[in-house]
Amino acid sequence: MFIERLKRILAQSIKGILVVLLVLVFFSIFVYVLNAFFPSGTSLKAIITGQRPLASTDSPEQANRKLFVVHGEHESNLASDENLAAVLSQARNNVKSKRAEAIAWETAQQGKLLYDRDAVQTLDRSAATIRFDENTSLDLGANTLVIIKRLRQDPLFREKHSSMVLVDGELRGNIAASEQKSVHLEIDTPGAKVRTIKSPRAKGSVDLKVSVNRDKSSTIAVYNGSAEIVGQDKKVILEANQSTKVAPNQAPAAPTPLPDRVKLRSPSDSGLYYYRDRPSEIRFVWQDRPGATGYHFVLARDPSFHDIVTDEQLSKPRFIQGNLKKGTYFWKVSTLEKTCEGSFSETRQFRVVQDQEPPTLQVRFPPKTIHSESYTLCGKAEPGARVFVGGRRVRTTRTGEFHCNLKLRPGTNVIVVEAIDAVNNVAYRSQRVNREI
Repeated sequence: MFIERLKRILAQSIKGILVVLLVLVFFSIFVYVLNAFFPSGTSLKAIITGQRPLASTDSPEQANRKLFVVHGEHESNLASDENLAAVLSQARNNVKSKRAEAIAWETAQQGKLLYDRDAVQTLDRSAATIRFDENTSLDLGANTLVIIKRLRQDPLFREKHSSMVLVDGELRGNIAASEQKSVHLEIDTPGAKVRTIKSPRAKGSVDLKVSVNRDKSSTIAVYNGSAEIVGQDKKVILEANQSTKVAPNQAPAAPTPLPDRVKLRSPSDSGLYYYRDRPSEIRFVWQDRPGATGYHFVLARDPSFHDIVTDEQLSKPRFIQGNLKKGTYFWKVSTLEKTCEGSFSETRQFRVVQDQEPPTLQVRFPPKTIHSESYTLCGKAEPGARVFVGGRRVRTTRTGEFHCNLKLRPGTNVIVVEAIDAVNNVAYRSQRVNREI
């Protein structure tokens, strides 16, 4: 009985060992096949976590040096890593990114390193800036999806090549060549290929906007420099202040002029707006352009328009903002004609100031004892402040000076002077005067 039971246990153990061996053999064959067809690649852990492994030749010191790009210390060396394509230099609100080999999207933080075939997506009321090198950057508007291509360099002709696939949304490009190198930017859209060429001998930079419309057509506008648009084997050259539209499966349309620039009206440049406790409304007004279907209004805290406060598309040539805290602001407007956007207007700035200090007020009161029944009260208040004497408003000059004729009753007279500035800060001065008969 015992021997038979032992035999059964041994037989079951042998079967289990054989099953394990078979599994190991099949797994080894599977790994061999993978290595044969895919000799290099990302580890399973990296795919799951969305991390990209360092190259085998990278030392920890080299890895740390690459991370300096995130903090902007060595952006000029962005192309030193052959796998590194760009840096997400700005991310506002809800921006997502995905590695080329990853499945899930993750929140993209400012300073994120981007590699070949990585994707970046902005959601509603969001924006991002992707920097390829110190001279080449692309600004992504809301609801935009792009796929990054690795920066390639041609040492023979001293040319830099940047490329990107615009799947949906819109982007603006700014490409400036150095004194020794030319820059080529290539953007693929669902219906066209956009190429820009910037020669070191040319002045300024290449500025353009590329949009994918709802019908999957593409609109390309060039504000400075020139661009080559290719679609259905037809080539169109866009010069500064020109645009074209490329419908699906069609050749690019002939170049058309961009809408005229908008002239700003108010606020005036370098204007000041004061408030005491609650910010007052600021009305933005600009010229109404004939033929415009809308306007693009942008308000920011910096002249480069990276720290955006408001970015709106409006149907009327005006906008009201009522919650601006103290600080300096910059604003600009462009004209929209259907899917085409013109150049931005001049940039104006203004300053919002919180003022909780009472206005200055100086008063020359009569002597505390006086025998005359009349006295001319004089003084000076902060320019622009309203002045009241005994509750009655008196006129002031541009410099704030005022005077008032007083009638004094026999006995004690209380003279009260108050000054109220534009944000209702109040200053008081008072004195008792005894008139003796």
